[in-house]
Amino acid sequence: MLHSALSLSKNSLTTLCYDYAVWDDLVEYVHNPTDEFVQSNMPDNAFEAANIDAVLLTDLNNQLVWEYQHESLLNSRQSLINLITQGSTGLVNILPSSAEIALQKVSSRSGYLVLDGQLIYYSNTTILPSTATGEIVGSLTMIRLLDKALVNDISRYSLVSFSITPAFKTSNEIDDFFSLKLIDSISPSHSWLISNAFDNQAVQVTLKHKKTSLPQLDWLAVISLVLAAILIISLSMMMLSRWLISPLIRFNQSINDSSSDGLMSKITSHHLIDEIENMSYSFNQLLLKFNAQQNYLETLTVQDALTGITNRRGLETFAKDIMLRWHTEQKGFSTMMIDVDHFKAFNDQYGHLAGDNALVAVATSLAEQVAGYDALVARFGGEEFCIIFAENDSGTLLKIAENICKAIEQLHIPNKVGNRHWVTVSIGGVVVNTLVADAAKYHFSDVLQQADEQLYLAKLAGRNTVKLQLFAPIKNH
Repeated sequence: MLHSALSLSKNSLTTLCYDYAVWDDLVEYVHNPTDEFVQSNMPDNAFEAANIDAVLLTDLNNQLVWEYQHESLLNSRQSLINLITQGSTGLVNILPSSAEIALQKVSSRSGYLVLDGQLIYYSNTTILPSTATGEIVGSLTMIRLLDKALVNDISRYSLVSFSITPAFKTSNEIDDFFSLKLIDSISPSHSWLISNAFDNQAVQVTLKHKKTSLPQLDWLAVISLVLAAILIISLSMMMLSRWLISPLIRFNQSINDSSSDGLMSKITSHHLIDEIENMSYSFNQLLLKFNAQQNYLETLTVQDALTGITNRRGLETFAKDIMLRWHTEQKGFSTMMIDVDHFKAFNDQYGHLAGDNALVAVATSLAEQVAGYDALVARFGGEEFCIIFAENDSGTLLKIAENICKAIEQLHIPNKVGNRHWVTVSIGGVVVNTLVADAAKYHFSDVLQQADEQLYLAKLAGRNTVKLQLFAPIKNH
């Protein structure tokens, strides 16, 4: 039961690590690291919400590209870096092997390690495109510290009371935790060791039994219990199997299934026996907490940290659905690329904090202008925004774009460049209709390219203007 409870917590970390590592944008980041990507997609509060204490991003040469460290592990920073980049032996392989990298398929490693006297979960997954196949550019390692707070959480929800303390490796005194050796004697507590395979560090895991569960046996009590057991077995075997044994078997199977395949599902909480019902309820509450943390983290991965609107990753997901509708249902759509005019000059004159405030105001105004349409507003990067509309009427799109230009200028955000007095935007738009030949061979990047070209023309025309065209088939595509 204790092993399953710990494994359940570890598997949630493995799921999150996989979700981040198998991601096109992270592949691009390894090739070209930028602070903007980290701020938009990997904020500290996201990892704190998911109880992740450290994240380390390494390239194929095992060199550290980026790291996040919670304050609980700051004193162990160098030990952790050495552990991740060098901690591989015949028994422990944290980073992917050359053979795994050569397969160009996603692969993961996870387990328990002891770091400066503390027990940690680690999960490592190869970084590669979102299709889970292709060039591997590095690996992502997530660390969760089994500190007192997490131990208390697991104890509360699984009804298993235990502690983790530093220890020294011994030869025959204490069993290994993962040996799953059955307890063969009754005592107030039982202890096991979790040891590193590549150094002398170890921790002791101690399971504490409730006093009420330890019977004080004497001969009279033994005889009474034996007689009572014989009587109960002979009179109510079938009822005992139905009311007690079967629910316990189903409950234990649900925990084992969840801890082995990572698919965490609720178990039935209606039982005739109160203790089993309470245990089922506590287990389901633990699942709710893990699911809430994971949902919160997934929301942050598609939300721009500065403006609060969708980020580029969310835009790509929405674009896939729009392109599928165009390819399979012949439903057209439209796309706008929007750039804040002279934004570098604005930052140089007013400072980056004012620049951030200006971007938030522009994003809010864009969302307000398209609120009545089936559309998605996203921050594309820096001072660029992108809007996808699920309609393809040129007149409507032109009117919306002109209204956006007016609305941004009427925000009256000062930006004196040339004869301009306020922050303005330039817009390039593309209308994709249903009459494009061989539509299935085009990608959203083709649409964005033509929208970018129109945006360039809008800037050449003096900025604070709109350029719009129909999607033109690309020659030799």
